Amino acid sequence: MDHFLESASKLALDHVSHRRATYGALLSALALSSGLSWINRYLSAEALNHGTPADFDWASEVVLVTGGAGGIGGEIVQALARRGTTVVVLDVMDLTYTALPNVHFYPCDITKPEALKDVAKRITHDVGSPTVIVANAGICRGKALLDESEQDVELTFGVNTLGLLWTVKTFLPSLVERNHGHLLLVASATGYLTTARSIDYCASKAAAISIYEGLHSEVKHVYKAPAVRVSCVSPSLVKTRMFKGFKPIPGMVGSGMRLSYVAEQITDILYSGKAQNVVLSKWALPPGVMRVMPEWMRVRIQDRSASSLSELEPHNPMAAKL
Repeated sequence: MDHFLESASKLALDHVSHRRATYGALLSALALSSGLSWINRYLSAEALNHGTPADFDWASEVVLVTGGAGGIGGEIVQALARRGTTVVVLDVMDLTYTALPNVHFYPCDITKPEALKDVAKRITHDVGSPTVIVANAGICRGKALLDESEQDVELTFGVNTLGLLWTVKTFLPSLVERNHGHLLLVASATGYLTTARSIDYCASKAAAISIYEGLHSEVKHVYKAPAVRVSCVSPSLVKTRMFKGFKPIPGMVGSGMRLSYVAEQITDILYSGKAQNVVLSKWALPPGVMRVMPEWMRVRIQDRSASSLSELEPHNPMAAKL
């Protein structure tokens, strides 16, 4: 009997010891993971901000938002204005909200370089030179490539890609000259993974991400303006008129993120004074991971999302301008 009790006690002690060792190993692994995550965030923040401090005086900053008449841009404008920030809106549409006195609206077609140059002079004279640029304007026709007209494709790339480039070329020089300011590009999670019936849109957003990456480097190495912040925000589905008719993807994308949530994330980045590169989504992987996912995973995601845009209503706020 004594031998049995002794053996049982030994087994119990061994079990406890083993569990303690297991818990200890798990805690060590968690601590290591947490530490590595912190180091990764720190190094990324240093790299994205060129290791250079920057101060923003929001009582004197002027924020320019393209496509700010409604949708994501409109929410950004209103969120900034409520905090007393001076905001300039460029859009081909009329404002869909009642603007506060610190919001200044200028009708402008960003696909036309000369129109941007002309409006830039007026803005500088009337309000002041913009110091923060939110390149948000975008359009999605939501058609299969073979069903699109030449005008559909030209419009998509005209707004989403060329319009972005013309906006940057018009307003970035003043930021570079003063080595002060923030350029934030609104891209899309689809810039990392193309879905059916939106090839031109996804390609234009992939181009926007490439433009962001290139500008982030040029600002530092070519223009010698390391204090100028360059950020990119790539949302997944957002509840806007542009994606009316989108069919939810079970387990991946529901009815879409709230406009107010996306606007809050973007304005938080601006007010932080720090450059960031983020994908806004409940399901999306970090940008770097999305680019190296296995082919089976990419195809699986594309299969599940293949019909999501089949009932999308083509978006064309510039119809009256064409």
